[in-house]
Amino acid sequence: MLRSLSRVRTHFLLTLLLVLIIFSLWSLHATPVVSYAQESPSYDVFNFLYVDVAAITYASNVSEGYFEVPINYTEPHYTQVVHVSRIGGDVIIDSSGSNTVFKIPINNNTRGFVVLNVTLIRESRKELNIVVQALYLGNIYLYDYPYPEEVVSKYVLQPNEKVVEIVVPLFEEWMRSKFSSINLSRVSKTFLAIWAAKYIYGDDLIKYNAGSIPRSLDEVLEKREGDCDDKSRILLSLLWYYGIPAKIQYGYVYLNFDYVADVYGSLTRFINAGPHAYVIIYVPTVGWVSVDFLAWARLYRPTLITGESTYSTVTSEDLKEIEKFYTSFRYLELIEMHESSNLPDDLIRDLLSDDLMGRLERMFSEEPQETNTTTDESSTTQPPTTQTTDTHYEETEKTEVTALEASLKIFLIIAPVVGAAILLLVILKVKRRS
Repeated sequence: MLRSLSRVRTHFLLTLLLVLIIFSLWSLHATPVVSYAQESPSYDVFNFLYVDVAAITYASNVSEGYFEVPINYTEPHYTQVVHVSRIGGDVIIDSSGSNTVFKIPINNNTRGFVVLNVTLIRESRKELNIVVQALYLGNIYLYDYPYPEEVVSKYVLQPNEKVVEIVVPLFEEWMRSKFSSINLSRVSKTFLAIWAAKYIYGDDLIKYNAGSIPRSLDEVLEKREGDCDDKSRILLSLLWYYGIPAKIQYGYVYLNFDYVADVYGSLTRFINAGPHAYVIIYVPTVGWVSVDFLAWARLYRPTLITGESTYSTVTSEDLKEIEKFYTSFRYLELIEMHESSNLPDDLIRDLLSDDLMGRLERMFSEEPQETNTTTDESSTTQPPTTQTTDTHYEETEKTEVTALEASLKIFLIIAPVVGAAILLLVILKVKRRS
């Protein structure tokens, strides 16, 4: 009788094991039940020193320019606090607006610098978890709640007609190839937005090609190639078409990075500060979330935010104005960011001796790790620091990003297998005791 009960128990456990394995593998492709269990949030805190040094070498018919620096930014899961450490040279502070502005006169031989302490506080994995639920867990009901009216009115604008005409049909066809059994009108807008970003930031429609100057939307769609700025503008219109609140965010991605950009003869050297543009979407009950699958800004890498925009179209007239502006002066500029606990010895020396202008000259007399001699692009017309979005660095980082995606997929496969193995050990142990 005892052996009979033991066999029944063993068969029952083996059957349970089989069911768990089948369910675990099926859940990788099926839609899981929506669950938003409240967990105690954990936070990452970064303290950065941001240094921006510039010298005007030539000027004609331009009055003043602005340093593009990190701004104060607050989200429940991503907060950036900026404190001025020091300024020097011909820099003028303007604190009349919501964010402090650092101006510099555009005259021959004017120069100056800005040094900021930036504290970045982010909730660990908050944004990345949302992306994982959409891309790897197939949660089509992800945060399926209505948007606040004030968010919709401000961040759902008129999409570009060519994006609607060309990109929307191609995207929907691509989605049907991925989810043949899913009605796209039934999925949550958060789920749809993340997959739209996957489509645009991947090479399915627009092949990534780091640009020297902004491209017009017509050129991007005709040649099917563009950089982070070009892709982000197309994604913005695509999301607006589906009624999804979205905007472009600009900033510097913190990574091991060093190159010189040539903007119509003006040179800027970036050290550990990758200039980047990416789209953030509004997720109901959460706030603004990055969907950047080029450099994984905010999702994976700490990013110092410098500004935002809902400008979705670049015309040929815009390109002429940008060229006219940036050929009216020349400058040298150094932008670098470091964790405050790990400052380079030479930077400490230059700060202590108040010789940042000398540092600018020395940095352009030595060879950087990487050099980009093409003209760089700007999304604004504010020198000497441009809203640069040339993502030359992204090509060198694709391997690391791909490894991150692969790790997430491997985890989702290994987890159920490990669980099944543990259960099998329990069964064998019970069987031996029987």
